[in-house]
Amino acid sequence: MKRILSLMTVLLSTFIYAQTTVTGTIVSEDNTSIPGANVVFDATTGAVSDFDGNFTIVVNASPPFDLTISSIGFEASTISVSADNLSIDVILSDSTNLLDEVVLSASRTPERLFESPVTVERFDYKDIAQSTGSSFYQSLENLKGVQINQGAMLLPIINTRGFSTIDNSGFVQLVDGMDNAAPGLNFAAGNLVGINEIDIQSVEILPGTASALYGANAVKGIMLMNSKSPFDFPGFSAYVKSGVTSSDNGGDNSYYDAAVRIAKNWDDKFALKAVVSIVEGTDWVAGDYRDRNLIGGGETPFTIEEQSFLPGYNGVNVYGAVAQTLDMTNNFIAGVLPVFQQQGLLNAAQAAQATAVFQNFAPDYFGMQTISSTGYKEAELHDGGTSSFKIDLAAHYRIDGNKELIWNSKIGTGNTIFQATNRNNLKNFGLQQHKLEYRTPKLTVRAYTTIEDSGNTHDMFFLGARIANAQPGGIRGWFTQYGTAYFGAAAAQVNPNPQTALNTILGGIMQGVTSFDDLLASMGKNDLPAHKNARLFANQNMLQPGSEAFNNALYNATTTPIGQGGAQIADQSKSNSVEFSYNLGDLVPTFDLSIGGSVREYILRSKGSLFTDYDSPIKFNEIAFYTQAQKELFEGAVKLTGSVRYDKSQFLEGHFTPRVGALVYLSPRHNFRASYQTGFRNPTSQDLHIGLDVSQVVIIGTSPDSVDRFNMDLVGASSLNSYNVTGNMVQNNSYTLAAAGGVFEKAELNNVQPEFVKTKEFGYRYNGKKVSVDISAYWSKYTDFITEVQVITPLYGSVANLSGAGAVAAGDFRAFSWNTNTNDEVTTKGISAGVDAKIGKFDIGSSISYNELKSDNQDPDFISYFNTPPIRAKLSFGSVNLTERLGFNVSARYHNDFTYEGTFLTEEIPENLTFDASLNFDVPDLKGKIKVGAVNISGDDYIPYAGGGMIGSTYYVQYTLNP
Repeated sequence: MKRILSLMTVLLSTFIYAQTTVTGTIVSEDNTSIPGANVVFDATTGAVSDFDGNFTIVVNASPPFDLTISSIGFEASTISVSADNLSIDVILSDSTNLLDEVVLSASRTPERLFESPVTVERFDYKDIAQSTGSSFYQSLENLKGVQINQGAMLLPIINTRGFSTIDNSGFVQLVDGMDNAAPGLNFAAGNLVGINEIDIQSVEILPGTASALYGANAVKGIMLMNSKSPFDFPGFSAYVKSGVTSSDNGGDNSYYDAAVRIAKNWDDKFALKAVVSIVEGTDWVAGDYRDRNLIGGGETPFTIEEQSFLPGYNGVNVYGAVAQTLDMTNNFIAGVLPVFQQQGLLNAAQAAQATAVFQNFAPDYFGMQTISSTGYKEAELHDGGTSSFKIDLAAHYRIDGNKELIWNSKIGTGNTIFQATNRNNLKNFGLQQHKLEYRTPKLTVRAYTTIEDSGNTHDMFFLGARIANAQPGGIRGWFTQYGTAYFGAAAAQVNPNPQTALNTILGGIMQGVTSFDDLLASMGKNDLPAHKNARLFANQNMLQPGSEAFNNALYNATTTPIGQGGAQIADQSKSNSVEFSYNLGDLVPTFDLSIGGSVREYILRSKGSLFTDYDSPIKFNEIAFYTQAQKELFEGAVKLTGSVRYDKSQFLEGHFTPRVGALVYLSPRHNFRASYQTGFRNPTSQDLHIGLDVSQVVIIGTSPDSVDRFNMDLVGASSLNSYNVTGNMVQNNSYTLAAAGGVFEKAELNNVQPEFVKTKEFGYRYNGKKVSVDISAYWSKYTDFITEVQVITPLYGSVANLSGAGAVAAGDFRAFSWNTNTNDEVTTKGISAGVDAKIGKFDIGSSISYNELKSDNQDPDFISYFNTPPIRAKLSFGSVNLTERLGFNVSARYHNDFTYEGTFLTEEIPENLTFDASLNFDVPDLKGKIKVGAVNISGDDYIPYAGGGMIGSTYYVQYTLNP
């Protein structure tokens, strides 16, 4: 750390240049001010025009020199500066070249989108007005190759090129340079606590591997969101949006969204900015009550209501059910025959004789049956509310011209649903990021901290289970009442008189009818009505939603950590990061050279509710360095880019990731690009250190130190006794998942390691008059692919002999999800093409993407989580100025069906076609704009991922003051 700080101190001592100040105003041919125009000097120093088209730029050079002025929709203009303190007026003419936007993400240096050596998708504040989504974040889905999973209203998950999981590890989101992934829960907070649309300057998305420039974990892509500088965008602006969401599951619900932005600068030396925003509404309802046991097995003869009364019912969005496999014959002998004696229906001798008949002639008469207790629906555990409240504060100080010091604090809280292995209610979830940054045209040094507070976040499965166990007699009492009611109802199906029914059963056994199912079948019946009666009877003892007892149990569970018998995930993890980048172009004149580095420290603090930090927080760090060089050849006809990066995580080996790329101009309007990139993804905090019982499995992080720490008391099914299980016991004494089916094979488990990818990408761009074309194709090969393997761990006994198998046969085992790597290669490939055109006043955009996964893995337990439709197509049609004050846009999105693999649920997602539209009205008298929009106009609900909320339609009206 001292060496890094010393290096930063040296780099801060930058060269002193002569400075020239230039001011001016930028307007269109009809004398309309152009806000947000880029004013660039030598691709390193820049400024942006304000709302009135005014700009000021300070250049570290003496005249004469040139400035390039550009803005989307206009031809770029080059202005010669001949003196200091010059004031100039710039008129930009309408442009028909659609790829002239300037991007920073591709090479960490400013360049036109047309000149980028890799695929880049861009969206900026000017696009927001014409977007059709109910939020700018949702509108990003209209970009080529971008996929958004939006099972929760305020937590859309953005992804590119496959492996689209809800936590989305491998896709990095940088907000004003800060990684906004929650350090503990490991999901990108996105716009739940990100930049509000009123403060968005630009969004740039790089699909695919970006590790060489942006570090480990950016193997699926990276998104850079940049906010507006108070120097470039001073003033007051605000908006208020009111709307309605409509769906079959949730009905019609209102929502509102409002924000205020205030920015002020003083003499271009000091500037302040404050942005406050709030969103409140009702989340999309997850109301899938199908029995999980019947999903994927073809057509079922049972209705949803009938499924809910099946003995092993396990509803998708029903939480807290506990399954027990019971020997029903023994339960009948132990529980029913003594009651017959007490009621005088049998004497002791008759009871003993009946017992002997069952044990000697029909020991499996009622069979082994798996009974699941009744849980609670998600709608009974969650009020449906969703909200976000964000504050963004920034102070900017220009020390000397283009040297700027920035303090930025982003504080956000929210309420939403996050789906992992279980559905989690992020209740009062908070994320803070505080940054101190120093930057010059050549140097950027940034230090920031990310602080996570899970608030009252809780696991809804455990919430349902804790409330169910709070009923009188607990879950044991529920099963007792279920058994009593079942046998009573089952006997009544044979004969209303209990004694006659028993005699019929015993007589049948002596005549060779040794199965109760066979007896009922001979009568044209089955025992499902008995199971229904039993469930209804046992459910009467459960706490009823809305009752005082239910509310007390809910409060107790949501404020008590999982490890202490509650449902709360108590996570207060944080990370501290220091980064720098430096352009050495002036020192190495033959080519453009940049270097950079970073240090990050993680502090995981969950008090054992999520991680294996039972006694103290878990700390570990990561370091990285990179360098990049660019060189133009043949008078700029060819541009070569090469970079290499080194990353090292404390618990893992270090790795180099190089990247090379070439951009070849076939003509001023045509170019071809090719790149070869390598990258890797470090295991996440949870991959390394989680220790969480989610009922159906226990998830265990597999760094060696975490395996040594792991220990958990688990209950066996046969006797409900508790057994202590350690991490080393799981690693060395487990069967493969096939043991659940009676095939006992020892599991060989390795600790998780980094995942590697090699990507080849080829692309073509045409930047023509009125038409642009962008085509890209990629091929990626993954090795040591991070996945999880489920194993069966006996709670006692050894896998080396039959004692372990005996425990499994008795039901005394638990399934563990072990984070590891697959030995086989996983390859993906795809192609995307986009065509944009401007015809008169109308803008037309279209794109299509194809993605495919291939895996040679023969392990039936391997899960890739590719979760991407093979085909996605998008189309938009609109006009910024259909009339002087009216603009509109209509968009359509389509994807075909695909398999969604998740730890919560795996199933087929059907194809979907969605239409959105918006109208925009300029209202000069109100100094603003009015926008009216509709999302999913057809009104047909659709599901983005298995187990998530069903997405309906959204209708809204928005007024923006001083947009």
